[in-house]
Amino acid sequence: MTGLLLTNYYLVYRSFFAYAGIAVLVSGLMFYFGDASMHRFVAMLIILLIAMPALEIIKYEGKSGYDKYVLTLPVTRNNIVQSHYLFYFFVAMIGALLSYGIFYIYGLISDTPMDDIFKIVSFGTFIVLFAGAIAYPLLYMIGPEKSDAIVIGGAIGGLFAAIGLQGVVGYLIEQSPLSNLSIDPSLSVPIIYIIFGVIMYILSFFISVFIYLRKEF
Repeated sequence: MTGLLLTNYYLVYRSFFAYAGIAVLVSGLMFYFGDASMHRFVAMLIILLIAMPALEIIKYEGKSGYDKYVLTLPVTRNNIVQSHYLFYFFVAMIGALLSYGIFYIYGLISDTPMDDIFKIVSFGTFIVLFAGAIAYPLLYMIGPEKSDAIVIGGAIGGLFAAIGLQGVVGYLIEQSPLSNLSIDPSLSVPIIYIIFGVIMYILSFFISVFIYLRKEF
């Protein structure tokens, strides 16, 4: 598993650092020209840009023929799918930390109050995890040729899902037996977003394994 993860990293590490630089630059421009209404979009964009190289791995493997070569190695198909999902999750978490750091630094150097950083970043994290949950089964089913369209579609789907989830999160908090307690919504809402994102991502993993086990090369 470690070897597969390292292979994934070396396939896209240049793109990873390039996208990280773009994320910092774009977020700075959006902070300068935008307003507080753009903060959630900025957080989503930072995390998505950091995670983008992970979704390109399958395309690189298809072009180079590595997707066929890896099947000759002493690893199972389950391990191969797992390595893709773990790598994407790791870089998404790096993106979330980078997003949090950018918002924190921006709050220090500007007069804009940044009290809901955790909530803003959790919103973006959910969208990116949902995008990955949509993209990977489609990549294994359709193939890497249309990976760019799949990634963009996954991000858009994640955005709409996050907007729709807002009502569900509010309902769950109201119906929860803990609602009578004085729980800070700025903490409970982000946690619910992250839990939903992780659940969707895990379900997507099992779907991808099911598809990949039946795939013929």
